[in-house]
Amino acid sequence: MTARTALLIGAAGGILSETARGLAKEGHSLVLFDKNEEAVRRLADELAPQTKVEVVVGDITDIPAAERLLTSVVEQHAPSILVNGVGGDTRVIGYADLQRSHFEETYLENVVSTWIAIKVCAPRMVQDGYGRIVNFASAGGRTYSHFNNAAYVGAKAAVIGMTKQMGYELAGTGVVVNVVAHGPIATERVAGAFERRDEESKKAVLSRLPMGRYGTVAEAVGSVLHLCSESAGYSTGSVIDINGGLYM
Repeated sequence: MTARTALLIGAAGGILSETARGLAKEGHSLVLFDKNEEAVRRLADELAPQTKVEVVVGDITDIPAAERLLTSVVEQHAPSILVNGVGGDTRVIGYADLQRSHFEETYLENVVSTWIAIKVCAPRMVQDGYGRIVNFASAGGRTYSHFNNAAYVGAKAAVIGMTKQMGYELAGTGVVVNVVAHGPIATERVAGAFERRDEESKKAVLSRLPMGRYGTVAEAVGSVLHLCSESAGYSTGSVIDINGGLYM
């Protein structure tokens, strides 16, 4: 395995921080991009004894500023692994109560931010003849969701479609683009939302999950690490489902 440089967008999030730990263990250098400066620097301090770590503090949804920051990252570090992990929503909102602002917010966070990262990073990967791009969707983007809303589900479905198109356009360049569609994973944020439910609501939620439980963060990360690896070179435009049987 060749040690490479990985850029993680939303690095301080539950699944991404564990992905960072896995990539560090494999010997890759890391560029951690997140708007939460305190959390991302804490993660960087944790991983610095294992590998080279750079921190970029920025908001990926501020597209002009993000493009400038990402351009600088590519010029300085030439990452050959990109993981787009921004985006998540635990709000259950019926279609009649959704506002245009919900759609604008979630499409910016999930779709446009993913696009800008790939737009900036992929050309250098193509130039180098190697790249692994992993986008985050959701089980909701594959079907429907008990846990979110139509704006979020629509955005995640768009991430899947965009991933397939980009995978097609980059096929043959050495750069592959894949997407992971997680079901309910017990990150700190999701577990917190679950704990705020009353007991009857908790039972109702778990009854909808074929395995009767949320996935662990460790279970969420394994497929992400695979898609970041050299062995994923013949997979592009693929969707990896990690949902405990919620969608199959």
